[in-house]
Amino acid sequence: MRWPWVVIPPLLVLGAAALVHALDPGGYVLFGLAGLAGFVLNQLLTDLRRRDEPPARPGWQFHPPAKLASARAGRAFAVAIMVVVVAVLADARPFDLGAAAVLATVSFVTGAQLLVRLVRRTPVLQLQESGVRLRGRVYPWEAIAGVELNGDRDNPRLDLLVAGRRHPVALRPDGVDANLLFLVDLLGYYASHPHLRSAIGDEAEARRVHALLLDARIAAGLRGGPQPILIAPAASVAS
Repeated sequence: MRWPWVVIPPLLVLGAAALVHALDPGGYVLFGLAGLAGFVLNQLLTDLRRRDEPPARPGWQFHPPAKLASARAGRAFAVAIMVVVVAVLADARPFDLGAAAVLATVSFVTGAQLLVRLVRRTPVLQLQESGVRLRGRVYPWEAIAGVELNGDRDNPRLDLLVAGRRHPVALRPDGVDANLLFLVDLLGYYASHPHLRSAIGDEAEARRVHALLLDARIAAGLRGGPQPILIAPAASVAS
């Protein structure tokens, strides 16, 4: 059910443009308001905060939530179309049309990048023997100074502290289909056990580490730990 969220927003924008043009030719204000309302509705439908954390996925590749990832690509395409349509309906001058074309191109390229990542099933977070790949950038284990769970109950985030960076690299619940508590424990474990990194991605290692981390939380009397794990081959983890 992820692919409809890619095409529905652009189709709604095109439908709204056709309707506005039929009722009020040149009605760019009405179209802009309709597009804004549709954007907010799409945001509400797809970006509602998840109440329950999904199962931990120690296949060492952690993907973005499929519906959210596809919806963001769809919104980017919809914004590109909306900018062009508003400029045309407003009978913009050549300079304004050029500016609109630049904005639309940026939004379209963003949507295309998101779509490519969705098709290729590119993980947001991936653990490797050499380091941690986060949003396409690899941070060597030696450069990771710490991993923290910050924010509050309603807006938690995982902060990856990297040497040489003034600010941590943040990861939020809506950006990755994994339990943040599990990720904090997992990253911290391999950061402090370099001799075990060569086994990253092995199914037996995944089960061993998950059991170890979960037992440690239970022994410490902590609640809210990772749910039962979903094992998948390291090269192909279901999103």
